[in-house]
Order: sequence, then structure tokens, then C-alpha cells
Amino acid sequence: MKSITASRSFNICDEITEAASCINQLYPLTNFVACNSLKGYENIPFEEAMRKAKELFDARGFLPLSEYRAMYESGRISPADLNEAFRRHHRRKRRSAKPEPSQLSLSEMFDRTCKTGIVEIINKQLIKWCGAFLDQTQAQWAPIEKRSLYQFWKQSARHDQSLWWHGVKDFRKTVEALPENSEAALELQLKELEIHGENVAPYFRRHLIQLPGFASYLKWQQTDHLLNDLLSDYLAIRLHYEIVLSKLHALRYYKSQDLGLIRPILESETSKNNNCDPKSDDDYAPIWQEAYELNYRNRLLSKLVPESSKETADYHCQLVFCIDVRSEPLRRELEQRGPYSTYGFAGFFGMPMRLKELGSAFSLDLCPVLLKPEKQVKENARFNLDGRILSWQALKASALHVKKKVKSNLAGAFGLIDLLGLYSAFPLAAKTFFPSQTKKFIQTAERVITGSVDTELDLSSFSLQDKISLAEGAINGIGLSHFCKLIVLCGHKSSSVNNPFASSLDCGACGGNGGIFNARLAAEILNDKTVRAVLSTKGVDIEPDTVFIAAEHDTTTDNVRLFQPDSLDEEQQKIIERLKEDLELSGNAVRKKRSGTLPQSNFAPLNEPFERACDWAQTAPEWGLAGNAAFIAAPRDISSDTDLEGRVFLHSYDCNLDKENSVLELIMTAPLVVAQWINAQYYLSTVDNEKFGSGTKTVHNVLGDFGVMSGAASDLRLGLPLQSITSPDGFGHEPMRLLAIIRARRSAIEMVLQKHSEIAQLVNNRWIRLVALEPEELRFYELNPDGEWYQINTETGETEEETAANPLANGLRAGQTNATSILRKNHLADHKA
Repeated sequence: MKSITASRSFNICDEITEAASCINQLYPLTNFVACNSLKGYENIPFEEAMRKAKELFDARGFLPLSEYRAMYESGRISPADLNEAFRRHHRRKRRSAKPEPSQLSLSEMFDRTCKTGIVEIINKQLIKWCGAFLDQTQAQWAPIEKRSLYQFWKQSARHDQSLWWHGVKDFRKTVEALPENSEAALELQLKELEIHGENVAPYFRRHLIQLPGFASYLKWQQTDHLLNDLLSDYLAIRLHYEIVLSKLHALRYYKSQDLGLIRPILESETSKNNNCDPKSDDDYAPIWQEAYELNYRNRLLSKLVPESSKETADYHCQLVFCIDVRSEPLRRELEQRGPYSTYGFAGFFGMPMRLKELGSAFSLDLCPVLLKPEKQVKENARFNLDGRILSWQALKASALHVKKKVKSNLAGAFGLIDLLGLYSAFPLAAKTFFPSQTKKFIQTAERVITGSVDTELDLSSFSLQDKISLAEGAINGIGLSHFCKLIVLCGHKSSSVNNPFASSLDCGACGGNGGIFNARLAAEILNDKTVRAVLSTKGVDIEPDTVFIAAEHDTTTDNVRLFQPDSLDEEQQKIIERLKEDLELSGNAVRKKRSGTLPQSNFAPLNEPFERACDWAQTAPEWGLAGNAAFIAAPRDISSDTDLEGRVFLHSYDCNLDKENSVLELIMTAPLVVAQWINAQYYLSTVDNEKFGSGTKTVHNVLGDFGVMSGAASDLRLGLPLQSITSPDGFGHEPMRLLAIIRARRSAIEMVLQKHSEIAQLVNNRWIRLVALEPEELRFYELNPDGEWYQINTETGETEEETAANPLANGLRAGQTNATSILRKNHLADHKA
């Protein structure tokens, strides 16, 4: 056999990159940003991607058929919806390709034919070594320097005797015989396994999907920190365990250790066992899913007002909220209470920055993860802090540092229990039985000790031109064409304790952090007179008496905190006092509507969110973005009279102000893509929480502050916990692909799709359902996978194409047939999940 040359190393990197395309990056808990676990398959149609998920991960891509049938019986899916879905599916099925048979790894074939359990043994070993290597915060003592995963494992595994119990007697010798770098090791391993050419990437893929959580986190580390060898290290370790254990069982079952000789035998035996291919639920589930989504589309479109009002009302105040679905209920309540105009914009307000908070040793990137901030902003005290405050901050920081060091030390942790056990019992009991009162007491005590600290942002890293560009981008992106005396920029955050997934409830546009600092930065720049003077020359005339202020919406409690500047005139003071009252009333109204929807609702409606926010035993502090289903980019007045039920991402957009379609392009390539990430994560976490979610929070263990495991040792969990998407009464989240509704000319939308292949493939492959509202015609059009626009009849929900050329629909109206009977002929009714 021809030996593998050194040039193969570069090719191995390419093969690993191709293999890793099946998994997405997994962000750490500190910045737990929603993402599509199947992002690597966005380049193929949605239904095919779900079949791939079944093939690779043994995961569901749709709800059980029993769930769909229950929705049909309840009226959530109508016969007309089902009939239209059947026709669409029948047409697409003719175009879809046949799935290719999956290549199994050697260890998988041994497991299937000889019931050896090799894969499980390898997984346990990799969980142990990856957890030890990746931990940077919990364990304070490491016996071996962590230069690379492969080197760390080589030095540590020589002393590991765990495989002795499985019959491996000379494991140390096999480790010492390996090359010094992982790529060289992979060359030898592929040669021994006789894996060549086009089979290399699929083989690597089979190993990556065994622990998709760790593989995805390593991929994030490799991409974000430019650690190019992490995945090759990981694969080299896995393949070494596979070869050692396979040789052991090959000798036991086949009296030979020649893996190249054994492999064809295993392939033959495995193929015999896989001949039976029963019909899957996924043959029928896509039809039900299509009907499920069409029903929501039709109901939503029928509620919208296509014609945008041309009149400008006499608003006292304008408020800009994040597009987050949790902002919509508060916006609607506020609009009904007074002369307020609300807007939706990405929650970082177009102000990417790296922030160093007052008293913090760390910096935060406050921007979408797609961006890397170039500017550093530091929070400083407005006035010199007195000695009492500085002493308190230093004492608090030192105490926390010492506590963490001792808790993480191998010997110190035991002494800490004896020393502080009794002392800790009192705050433990207080936080358990009186969570909200304890939180208020601690906050009051800190205020008494330190007083209030006024802070300001240091913008010295921003030039005047930087400020002008940011200000102009924000004004144009929001779509402000006139300016009230008071404009509020409202970021958002969440409140919870003892919650590893806390950052998933904060602002995704701020990298899983709160958005108040972005709002403060935007307000300060937009209040700058020099900036305004230059903007005026560009056609952006902000009134001299207009003041921008920052605010913060707590999505758990629906409280809004205003950051009120000193320089307000009498009229603005009156507006802000009225605004405070209306925000309080609006928050109360939203809290009442939400009461009872969360599990374990034992509190009074108005107090429940506050109790949940500080209860450290609470597994469901809020629903987060559960229920998200649609994205609307349009003037607010097309949806202001509609209760969107907190299910829609609302982005302000006026195509009449966007002559060059630059704002439309930005919306479709940034906020819409992020909304699709969120939607896809909620979808996948709901249809198969075990594979794409993270299971129940009650058995979670945090690993190294970067991920969670279920129990003492498992793969890193990929998605959302069960408590974020379900309730005892059923699903809290309805898994549907994102419906994007954009009020713009179809030609403008097509221009963006032609220019940006990433968003085009999301639409063409049906990861997003795209509907255009033509501003002149005032009609809705849906873009189908064939690239054609079809007008939607908002009364019947049918498209122009279906009305003219759908004999099934015509037959249904004539009483000749019905959708249920059509599907029963395909044994759908009798096929159980």
C-alpha cells in the first residue's frame, strides 16, 4: 500500500473542515447565543435537512404525528391547510434527491454486529479529557500544562488505567508510540484503518457526531480563538481509542488484529442488519408541518393592515425598543395608553463596543456575535469616589476572589465547609424561603454602605467621524423621519439567579448581555451638538430641543428603568413623569396577561415575576423567546391594532425612506438572520429536546463555566432546557419555521437575495418563509422555492397559483373530497408516532 506523504497534512485540515460542516459552533454559557444546530445543512431543503438529522443524529425533525393529529382535531390545522400542504409537498417530493447511505465508523460496526459498546467507552474517555482540558475557571490546580488538547491528553493518558478494566493491558505503550502532533497521528490512523480519499471526511464526521456538544464547542474555540488544531486533536484521540479497542475485539471475535481485513467483514454483516427500512414518520410529518405553518401564516396576514397611514400623529414621545418578541406586548400596551410612537431596532442600537464596567476586571463585547467591536468603552464614576465606596468595592471583590479560589482548590474546599458551613446556613435559608425580601435587603444594605454612584461612559476611543457614522446609521436604521422632544432608547435584560442559561434570556444583539450600555452610548452620541450639526448637512435635522435618553426593559418583570439626564426642560419633565406612570401601568397589564402561563404559578399575578426573578430554585424564570414565529419589517401601523401575542420580531422599516435599499439589505442580512437562528434553535429544541436541546434543568451540572452536562458525565448539551419550551399543559413553544413579512417592493427584495447567497439559500430551501407586502398594490406575495412570487388571498389563505391550478382544493370546495381522506389513503391516520 502506498504510504501517505507529508502533503496529506494540509488535505487532512480540509477534510476536517468539511466533516465539521455538519455541526454548528456552540457558544459558551457567558454568551449563550441562539444558533441553528443544523446550520451546516441550510444549503439543502429543510425536509432533506431533517432527514439528515435523522440519519446522522438519530433525531426527530418534526413533532410526533399524534401531536399534529391532536391539532387537527382541535381546529389548529384545518382541512384546507392540510390540502394545500399536501399539494405543495407532492410537487417538492418529485424534485428531492434520494438520501445516500450513511458510512459507519469501525467502532459503530463492531457495536452493531458484536454488541461491544466501543463507542460508549470512547465517549466516556473523551468527555473526561475534554472536560479537564477545557476547564479554565473551576479547577485551580492542574498537574499538566495545557499546551494543546492532544499534548495534554498524551501526557495525562500515560497514567490512566481505566481501559485496563476493558481488557487493554498496554495502553501506555500505545500512547507513547504516537507522533508528537495530531495531524501526523491522523495520517497513521487513517492508513491503519484503510480510510482514503473521499471516505475521509465522512469518517471524521461519524466521529464528530458521537459527541456533538463537545465537537461544537471545540469548533467555536477553534474559530473564535484561532486554535487551528483543536478538532484534529480531538479526532486523533478518538481514532486512537477506536483502533486500540477495535483490535482487542477483532482478536476476540475474528482471531485477527488486521483492521483492514476485518472491516469488509463488518461492513457486510452491518448491511445485512440494515436491509429492513420501515416507513418513517418523516414521510408524513412534513405535510402536517406545512399545514401547521400555513394556518399561522393565514391567520397573521388576515390581521395585518396592508396600508400604512400617511398621517403623522401628534406624539409626545418616541420609544425605540429591541426587535425581541418580548418587547411587543409592552409596546402595544404603551401605545394604547398615550401619545407614544414605538419603533423596533436591533437591541445594540448599531453601537458595537467592548465595555469595561466600573469595578469589573473583565470586558464585554456588546454587539452581535457576527461582529468584532473595534472601540473600547470604559464606565467611570462621574465624580471621584470617596474612600468608603472604594473600600467596599475592594473588600467585596477580594472576598469573592478568595471564596472562589478556596472553593476550587483540591484541599481548601473541604476546610471551607467546616469553617463557613454554619454561617452559610442563614443566607441559604433566607434565599430559599424569602427570595425577594432577601434580595431587597441586600440591595438596601449596599446602598446604605456605598450610596448611589453616578457613572459616565468614556468615549475617548471614538473620533468625531466615528460618532457621526454611528449616529447616521442608527437614525436611518430606525427610520426616524421626525423627532419628538423626548426619544427613549430602550435596551433590555432579564433577571434570574442560579441560572446557567441566564445569558440566553438577555439581548442576543448585545452578545447575550444587557443592552443598557448600548442605549446609553447611542443617547450620548445623538445628544452631541457637534454630531447633530454635521448630521444636519446630511439631511438629518434633529430638533434642537430633542433629547435622547436611555432606558432598560427587564423582560422577566416588565419593569422599565429610565436613565434620566439633568438637562430636561419643564415640558420634557412632564412628558417623562407621564411616561413613568404609563410604563408602570403597561408593565402591570403585561404581567397580568402572563400570569398563569408559566409552570408552578403560585404567586399573585403582579408579584409572580419579581418572585421568579430572585428565586434560586426557579427553573422557569420567564418564557424567553418561546412562541417566536414571525419577523415583520414594516411601519408599525400595519400591526399596531393587532395583538401579536408576543410572537413576532418587530423591526421598523419604511421603504419610502430607503431609496437605495441599503436599510432593507442590512435588515435582511443581519436582524433577519439572527431571528432565524433563534427560531431554528427553538424549533429544534422543541421537536427533539434530547438531541438538540438540553433536557431538564433539574439534573444539569455546569462544566467549567462554559457548558452544561446532564448528570455527572454527559456530552455538552446543545440547546435550550426543557423548562424554556414546555409546560405541564403542553408545549409552551409552537415549533414553526420563521415567517418573514417585509413591506417592500419584490424587486428590491430580489436584489438583496441575488447579492447575498446566505439569506437566499435560507429562503430557497424553506428555512424561512418569505412574504412581501407590495407598498403600491397593498397585496401579499409569497416567494416559493421555484423563485416565483405568488399572490396570497388573505381571505382564503390560498396563493394565486393554488386557486387556478389546484384540483384538490377545487374538489374540496365542491364537496368531492377532503384532505383527511387523501392522507388516510397513505395510511397517515393509522400511523402512530
